[in-house]
Amino acid sequence: MNALSCRVSGVRRAVAGIAAALIAAVAFAPAPAMATMDPADPVVHGAPFVGSTLTLEIDPASYRGCGAAAGPDYQIYWTRDGVRAGDHWEWWNYKLGEEDRGKTIAAHVAASQNGCEPQEVSSQETAPISASNRANGFTGRGAYEMLARRTDGTLMLYPRIGGAWEASRTVGPGWNGFSTVLSPGDFNGDGTNDILAKDSSGRLFLYAGTGDGGFLAGRQVGSGWNSFTSIVSPGDFNGDGTNDILARDSGGLLYLYPGNGSGGWLNRSLAGSGWNVVNQIITPGDFDGDYNVDILARDSAGSLRLYKGNGSGGWAGMAVIGQGWNGMAAIGAAGDIDGNGNVDVYAVDGSGQLLAYYGDGDGGWNGAQTIGWGWGGFNALF
Repeated sequence: MNALSCRVSGVRRAVAGIAAALIAAVAFAPAPAMATMDPADPVVHGAPFVGSTLTLEIDPASYRGCGAAAGPDYQIYWTRDGVRAGDHWEWWNYKLGEEDRGKTIAAHVAASQNGCEPQEVSSQETAPISASNRANGFTGRGAYEMLARRTDGTLMLYPRIGGAWEASRTVGPGWNGFSTVLSPGDFNGDGTNDILAKDSSGRLFLYAGTGDGGFLAGRQVGSGWNSFTSIVSPGDFNGDGTNDILARDSGGLLYLYPGNGSGGWLNRSLAGSGWNVVNQIITPGDFDGDYNVDILARDSAGSLRLYKGNGSGGWAGMAVIGQGWNGMAAIGAAGDIDGNGNVDVYAVDGSGQLLAYYGDGDGGWNGAQTIGWGWGGFNALF
């Protein structure tokens, strides 16, 4: 199953009177060419986050009929919360914007135009669209990108498009003043991805992204975060459309801090206990293809565990999905590395190689590959 695809059911609406028209055609005249009466179900690909693109897949042969020589025998349109999206004219693609957040999107194919009996197939509506996810990157192109902090405190952006690295960009100096840096995705509700950073006194700062690879000046959004031994950004963990934070304290308690969608917080809740058995927590997004945000974690034996999210701030089971991960200096996730629609994991080994571990979209793996060298010189990757 593709982690970022949604197979849709065939919801068919035949126009009233179609049966009578067919009988009349058979009785009094040769029947015109008709589109297939049972078109193949359309499939919508794409993650339900602001900044990503939904694409429609159909079998055009299923819709051939009247006027085949003149052009397409079908029309494609999209709806937002059941209302035709007049601001999205492209048939095959739907770029999700901030206006879609909290809404559901569906694709529709109207077949057998040009005088034949019409028929329409519709996809199921998506889940409500969430805020922009970390996987959409920082340059507004919805692509896999990495941020890395050098030992001198300089923060670097490494864009990667079409399987190749682009030239690195300097974000800015002075980032060694933070003990933790991470990206929550879009945290302030402006449609672009941001950075959160914790300083040595436990203050948490938000650096709002500009959408073109830059960031605005930081503003404080919290204090007292020194009580936590790990702070990670899972995305929208509780399913309310805004991005959240998970934080583990020294006793192994894991807390969910829901974002309020405008750079602040809702009330926290306890999300689990016993999390001291793992020494690194990784946030890949939906790793097992059930459209809920998941967590990966490495334990002291080097096993990699998949903690399946239930889509509402809790859990739906745990499975071990790998061994031997204690040889890695860093492990993380930043989206879809190879562009096949499944979320992936990266790791830096002891020699400084950057390795891509490709997810299969169903909670497992589809191979690994070295995608970079010299990454051991960074003291933070996210």
